[in-house]
Amino acid sequence: MAENNNIQNFLIACDDLISCKFLVAEYKITKLLKEIANSSEICSLIGECLQSYNRDREFARTFIQDGHGQFVCVMPNEEFKIVALVFCTLADIDNKKIDFTDFIKRFFGREENPFQAFIETMIIPFKKLIKEAFGYESNLQENSDGDDAESEDEFEEDDEEEGSEFDKFESSQKIAVQILSELEEYRENRQIEDLKNIATSIIKTANLRDEVILKALTVSLKTVGKGVKSIKFLVNELYDLVF
Repeated sequence: MAENNNIQNFLIACDDLISCKFLVAEYKITKLLKEIANSSEICSLIGECLQSYNRDREFARTFIQDGHGQFVCVMPNEEFKIVALVFCTLADIDNKKIDFTDFIKRFFGREENPFQAFIETMIIPFKKLIKEAFGYESNLQENSDGDDAESEDEFEEDDEEEGSEFDKFESSQKIAVQILSELEEYRENRQIEDLKNIATSIIKTANLRDEVILKALTVSLKTVGKGVKSIKFLVNELYDLVF
């Protein structure tokens, strides 16, 4: 039942982003990513999509210049690539690796409503694919723009379960997904492949709630990940969480 609610909350967060105005979109993106992290099943799905996803190659194929020198967004056809691409893009926006305003202007600026074009091109397909994967219906409630920020803050506080055993496994999944996302920036080699496999195993086995397995995988990740600077902070965060 709890997992059902988590997926339902994800769909509602998608609807909130879809129906919001540009000025509050980054806040809605952060909320959407939190709902992803709260759902072990969605984390597992995204982790599987990232495992077969080459981030640099797909970004270069998606965000391109057309024959007239105009920047455009050409989404991939494969469903797993759409899920991985949108997740990585949202994570980069949330982490300030992508300037959201510049991104919208650059790749959707030719449209009459650039932000709406972004929503229709990236967010609606992302929501649709995950919705179909789990067979859920979204209870879309059209929100007025002025009064939902305070209520969302209250809802966010209710969701927090810091320090609980359940939260430990949920948080480990979230960190593992972030690690997979970071690893997509590297060329494939044995070390990167091993790190991806370990991170994917953390995502897939978190549902078992087995602390011994989680600790073993975390130690392996820390050992194999030596020298990979972009995941150092995330690995240390996971290690501190687990131990």
